[in-house]
Amino acid sequence: MQKTIQIGAWVGGNGQYPQPTAGNIQAFQALQGGRAELLSLFALFDINTWDWVEPFAETARENGSTLVITWMPNGYSARKIIYGEADPYIRHFAKGVKKYGYEIWLRPLHEANGDWYDWGVGKLGAGNTDADVAEAFRHIVRIFREESVKNVKWVWTTNSSNVGENTTFTGTYPGDDFVDYISIDGYNWGDKKCWSRWKSFSEVFRKSYNALAGIEKPMFIAETSCTESGGNKAEWITDMFRVLPVEFPRITAVMWFNQSKSFEADWALDTSSAAVDAWRAGIGTL
Repeated sequence: MQKTIQIGAWVGGNGQYPQPTAGNIQAFQALQGGRAELLSLFALFDINTWDWVEPFAETARENGSTLVITWMPNGYSARKIIYGEADPYIRHFAKGVKKYGYEIWLRPLHEANGDWYDWGVGKLGAGNTDADVAEAFRHIVRIFREESVKNVKWVWTTNSSNVGENTTFTGTYPGDDFVDYISIDGYNWGDKKCWSRWKSFSEVFRKSYNALAGIEKPMFIAETSCTESGGNKAEWITDMFRVLPVEFPRITAVMWFNQSKSFEADWALDTSSAAVDAWRAGIGTL
């Protein structure tokens, strides 16, 4: 029987930015009892060149996994990208990806329906609009096309909730001709923050999933996790695997954000043996 939902992860590890080394990947796979089919990596414009990314891409390929790169233009508003201020970096990156030759997934400008990134529509003073973000996405893709890069799948990502004025779930969508996959990021923060409360998987993702339903592209969860604070994490995970095929039939993959963040929440999978057992049991049903 063919697997219906792929399992992936930001595998985590020691340090504030634990990129997916072979050791980190193996540790997570041992924890979950199986291979991570999608592996997440975070790369910053100007700072992380393709030369820096390529060893991680090769490690993922050797593991039999697809590398999903969250490509973050920190320091750039959408209009700065449109005006070409990041073009030298983007073009150099594109040339490296082309030379590499193997498939990678790129998701630039993710979570633009929030107020925390420089390209976010909700970010005060940034001056970003839905139309700007959509055009910035198209601008990046066009550069890759100019360089005849054929081995990239483009991922457009919305956050599971709109945060900030004028934010929408689908307003930044750049169009079917520029997107291969659509994805959603969403977390159950429990009671870790003054503004948060415990939410089921369905509560976290229902509105955004329904909003994206009209886009005829494969859909997946690019980031998700759950805190232990304010509820039962193991039950949350069990419920997630229960409702996925019933309430979210278009979801083709789920990627767990496996990192403890002291300044946010402990998103790691192994915050309890019960949570790990629930995850293992859940992926065993796919």
